[in-house]
Amino acid sequence: MPQALYVYAIARAHHPMPAQIEAIDGSEHIASVEADGLSAFYTSVDAADFSQPVIDARSKDVEWLGAIGYRHQAVMNALMRDGTVIPLRAFTLFANETSLRNHLLGERERFVKVLDRLDGKQEWTLRIEFRPEQWNQALARRVESLQKLTTEIEQAASGKAYLLRKKLDEEKKNASREAERQVVGEVEAAVMKKLACDTVSESRLQRGGAFPQINVLINRDEEARLQELRDELTRRYDVEGVTLALTGPWPPYTFANA
Repeated sequence: MPQALYVYAIARAHHPMPAQIEAIDGSEHIASVEADGLSAFYTSVDAADFSQPVIDARSKDVEWLGAIGYRHQAVMNALMRDGTVIPLRAFTLFANETSLRNHLLGERERFVKVLDRLDGKQEWTLRIEFRPEQWNQALARRVESLQKLTTEIEQAASGKAYLLRKKLDEEKKNASREAERQVVGEVEAAVMKKLACDTVSESRLQRGGAFPQINVLINRDEEARLQELRDELTRRYDVEGVTLALTGPWPPYTFANA
């Protein structure tokens, strides 16, 4: 039956092969191909089982997707334990070893630069969560136009105050988006000041409505400093209903294409 190569990651040549780890197809068959100082790790799979029509048809199969995600991540973690790798997204497929080798050769300069950049680094994520009731109250203190409206309401007669409160509620919706961006910018600036590291922020819009987050690439020995900063920022923003959740380390997907 026709085969395809499911590729997990790219590393430098002679990167250790992970031992006794479940591959993407449930086997333990993981191989590598090398070219001009680089290596790519893959599992040979049934091309029909991993064709685009099949992947599309199973896109809502939570059990299947969960198994794919778990196995992909397990192999990635095993590879990362033995050195620097460029992680590839799930379902990165090549027709054969020749096409994969040609890809390594054609993109060699870029891959070498990315590996150099990722050496000794880990990716962590700071997710910025907003508690609705407290954040809504904090907006009036953070946004100048809302401060003015709040003052007007306090000084207005009951009828006018009612109309102003409706206006305030409407303007809070618009102001919330801008205030969220301010908080994300403030947190990102604090991270860069303390750790002098690479960051990539993702807004609520970019994340499909989920809380915004900041992806951080730090040296492996700076984890404690990042945790300290998270604690400092949590204390600073708690009064506004903002919480910072720190997760990681992750394979450096965010920084792998730079």
